[in-house]
Amino acid sequence: MWAYNMPMKMAALWCAATAATAATAATACRPGDVLSVPPPSGVVASTTLQSQAGAESVFNGAKGQLFTAADGGNFLAGLLEWSGLLADEFTFSGFTFYGSYANIDARLTTGGAGFGESGDAPWESLLQARSSLLVSLPLLSRYEPATGRSKVGEAYALIGYAETLVAESFCAGSPLDAIGAGGGFSYGMPLSTDSLLGVAQVHFDSALDAANGDAMVLGLASVGLGRTLVDRGQYAAAATAVINVPASFVYNVTLEPNENSAPYTANLYSEAIQYDFLRVFNVADREGGNGLAFVSAGDPRLVFDSTSYQTSDGVYGGTVPGRWYLPQKFENNPAYVPLATGVEAGLIEAEAALQANPAGWLADLNALRGVAPSTYLNLANGLPPLADPGSDSARVSLLFRERAFWLFGTGTRLGDLRRLIRQYGRDQGTVFPTGPYANGNNPGLPSPIPSYGTDVDLTLPTPASGFTISNPYYRGCLTSPGTA
Repeated sequence: MWAYNMPMKMAALWCAATAATAATAATACRPGDVLSVPPPSGVVASTTLQSQAGAESVFNGAKGQLFTAADGGNFLAGLLEWSGLLADEFTFSGFTFYGSYANIDARLTTGGAGFGESGDAPWESLLQARSSLLVSLPLLSRYEPATGRSKVGEAYALIGYAETLVAESFCAGSPLDAIGAGGGFSYGMPLSTDSLLGVAQVHFDSALDAANGDAMVLGLASVGLGRTLVDRGQYAAAATAVINVPASFVYNVTLEPNENSAPYTANLYSEAIQYDFLRVFNVADREGGNGLAFVSAGDPRLVFDSTSYQTSDGVYGGTVPGRWYLPQKFENNPAYVPLATGVEAGLIEAEAALQANPAGWLADLNALRGVAPSTYLNLANGLPPLADPGSDSARVSLLFRERAFWLFGTGTRLGDLRRLIRQYGRDQGTVFPTGPYANGNNPGLPSPIPSYGTDVDLTLPTPASGFTISNPYYRGCLTSPGTA
């Protein structure tokens, strides 16, 4: 169920439209290769795409792929769920039917002994979406009129996000295969995390150059660039990148129209309401001792409905607690999940200020709290100001707590926990959930899990995942799963 491969129709159209030779077609569209665009389900004439409508069809299909990789879509789990499960945002509550995936919650990401990997399924989708977006670029550049030229910038920005999400959530070693201007295909070498972020940075810069003055594209590209620069430890440059993004800005993830029709919804929480058996992720609270009190803190940025539904196990008689927490932030507009926001821009500025001038960083955090009603959360009132906790370590902890509550469930938390290790020198045992695994003896597990492991990133596909990877340079993870 979880290792679902979405039929990427628009990417497949490119295979039919640009494969000039049999050799090119065989290389670019090899079935079963997770780093290649899959073959078309039908025959499409090459002339179909040689128009504005064709270019936009490829682009919209590619966006659908990316967004499905992020939030999972109907009946699926995407990167937001799996990365939050490995971090401290979510905990597993699907032991009755899906106990083989609890290992990710327990920080043991490599499948084995009956356990699945599954977090690598979004990796496949992200890289396929990236390939499809690359295909859309020359088509948009050629056929989009002046009034729509900003779509070129949007495509570049979304390519950057695909690369950034892979870098933040997965171990080092992802190759970026290249697509030639006239078709054709070449295998990429495995990249380190920083090298992958460097590629994303170039694409965000290209997005800004091609934004054509469009405020939405400028905001998307600016926040993406700032996020990538923070990931690389370039704080001052990151603050400069986002300086013009208003707190009210939001760019939302949506699904393809045919997956967004009744009774389905695009939201990763709302869709679970429709189908009891999908409530296998629950909001965590002080998970493994180090986790934040997302439920019990009573923070106005995270208000929950905990009375209407039970977890999957609660419905089917499992042993874990059955109360399921639905974050109301995603019910304000259940068709969307934010990818880039002005809130994140403000938090990037605050972190840069903390690095450069501890005396001024708190003002940035409090300014953002003061305008909470105008942010994507649409709170009724501003939040009370914070006090300086008094030490460098406590300031860092407060900053990352603010990031966690402002950005909950939007795919940033795992990258933040890894940054606390990589950039701020904290030990993984003080950052991630640790100690005895609460549900380690659940009868739905393939075998007991007595304690949390030490993994801090999602694994790349291994032979245990069952994926076929034909890239001869691919080596899986270049670093251990405990390397931030």
